[in-house]
Amino acid sequence: MLVAKIFDPVFLDEDEAYYSDAFLARDRSVYLEVKAYEKLKHLQGTLLAQFYGLFTATLPAQHNRTVHVILLEEVPGTDLRLLLPPKVAEKVCSRHREAIFDRVINLYLDLCDCGVNQHDMHPRNVILRPQEHVVPGTRCCNTDDCPLTLQIDCNDFHLVMIDFECVEFEEEEFFTEMRAYRQRDLDELKVQCREEGWLEGEMQWD
Repeated sequence: MLVAKIFDPVFLDEDEAYYSDAFLARDRSVYLEVKAYEKLKHLQGTLLAQFYGLFTATLPAQHNRTVHVILLEEVPGTDLRLLLPPKVAEKVCSRHREAIFDRVINLYLDLCDCGVNQHDMHPRNVILRPQEHVVPGTRCCNTDDCPLTLQIDCNDFHLVMIDFECVEFEEEEFFTEMRAYRQRDLDELKVQCREEGWLEGEMQWD
């Protein structure tokens, strides 16, 4: 199945519309999203959705006004914000928390390796693929009140990144250095995620 992502300046985020020309903001979002999918083509279908192209559609009921549309694979699963609202996320055990941080940060660094610096690493943009191998009733941690104890196998789960409207394309030299210090960056970002409440949606990813 496919998902149509529509870029319509009429429905621009209120805060962004206050500071930006709506049509310029739309064009910038389209450019960043499409270029990101092109640069990450070899990761489509695994770490991100499959990208099927950019199209223009007219709206006959609105004087043939045009909007941009991109077609994407519908990724099965649930985004982490929906799976773990802030009050629920607070109860996630340390084992699940560390496993999620590790996967999320490695996902971010994999994008960086391709020259795409994702600035919107919010839980709503990270989808957990279905845990089909988990036998119903099987406990995946020893914490009784952990909301993920029956849902996520800490050793075997897959995350997918969506939404590339807030990315930056870096020069190769920047990411060559990042690759050299990947483990250091991983450790530092895990501490930051833990201390600043990434799972609860509180952390600003810079």
